[in-house]
Amino acid sequence: MGGHKQRDWRELCAAVTSEPDSKKLDSMVQELIRALDQGEREWRHAIYSPDAIGTNREATKEVFYG
Repeated sequence: MGGHKQRDWRELCAAVTSEPDSKKLDSMVQELIRALDQGEREWRHAIYSPDAIGTNREATKEVFYG
């Protein structure tokens, strides 16, 4: 990342909306895309116990179907 901390996607969105320099804007948009991709990967790869999934499924059936 060039030695700097990756910025939060919300911060990047705000910065993109007010950047007049097209070269900087392009770079910021690419950084925003990377940040969003990373967030999605983290969300999709969250580890859930199979037991927890089964327990939640049974609890849901009980709430909806008695």
